[in-house]
Amino acid sequence: MSDQPVLYHEEEGVAFITLNRPKKLNALSPRVFELLDEYVTQFTNASDAKVAVLHGNGRSFAAGADIEHYVDIGSVQYLDFMQTGNRVQSKFSECAKPVIAAVHGYALGGGLELALSCDFIVAAPDAQLGLPEVKLGLLPGGGGTQRLPRLIGTMRAAQMLMVAQRISGTQAVQWGMALGIGDHPDALAAAVELANRIAAQAPLPVRLAKVLLRSGADASLDAALDLEQSLGAMVFGTEDAREGIRAFLEKRPAQFKGV
Repeated sequence: MSDQPVLYHEEEGVAFITLNRPKKLNALSPRVFELLDEYVTQFTNASDAKVAVLHGNGRSFAAGADIEHYVDIGSVQYLDFMQTGNRVQSKFSECAKPVIAAVHGYALGGGLELALSCDFIVAAPDAQLGLPEVKLGLLPGGGGTQRLPRLIGTMRAAQMLMVAQRISGTQAVQWGMALGIGDHPDALAAAVELANRIAAQAPLPVRLAKVLLRSGADASLDAALDLEQSLGAMVFGTEDAREGIRAFLEKRPAQFKGV
């Protein structure tokens, strides 16, 4: 396997973005964010893959920021690192196509924040998820204080933020933060199965569902409902919608073309 800290490949319509610093538990560094930026841009703009799976090589998803990077930098450089990471995570969040984080081992600090920027988290039962920054005298800088409470509620998020409490993958599923692995052997296998199921659907409605989920959360209910209906009417006029309706009536699998 390449010694690059992030790898990218595509297989059967699914893009795989692999954190590849196993000896460092896939700790996040400036070079990691540089490559994540490159690969999420490639997936978004230059790939026929319909879904991406973000996962970690070795024993963990990502154990957080590489703390060794903090030793010799000041506040300005620290802010720049946080802003770089946040820009990359926003690209995952705003990507037109779905991204699934397959979490095993540690997803701590920036590692959890990276997973939170994806559309789905699939977590192994024994995964450890947390935001331990207060133990280091720090605050999360990659969206943990904002994305997490929107997902699990303010009080549970406060417990994870102020007590640095870690939760298991099983508890993350119970709290609605993640999906479980079901009968699959690990989180990656479960994420790939989910990716394949998504890839089998009509691409445009999948992408617009992501738009509605993201934009509707910050809009009034009336505005979000209006957007849902206008996008729904637009989709109804596509060839894929015609094909989906015909396939349903003819009791056969639909053959979607993305138009």
